[in-house]
Amino acid sequence: MIIRYSSNALAGQLLLPGSYVDMCTPEDLAELAASAHWQDHPEDTPTLITVVHMQDVDGQDLGLFEVRCEQRPVFTASQLRQA
Repeated sequence: MIIRYSSNALAGQLLLPGSYVDMCTPEDLAELAASAHWQDHPEDTPTLITVVHMQDVDGQDLGLFEVRCEQRPVFTASQLRQA
């Protein structure tokens, strides 16, 4: 499925499997679009807020979203061997 969006007024599109899109919330799709936008513009530094307009998701306009860029700790677990 081709999803058309604009991020900070710049047009973009995502190609995602329809079965995956069906499991996503509109917010999930907006986050993916913001991520794709910044990957498509590596020369720019991501802003704290990216305004995303989900223009065409399976024929529907999902509206505007404010996507925040936040750094969060990532935790990775490894099982320990017991002595």
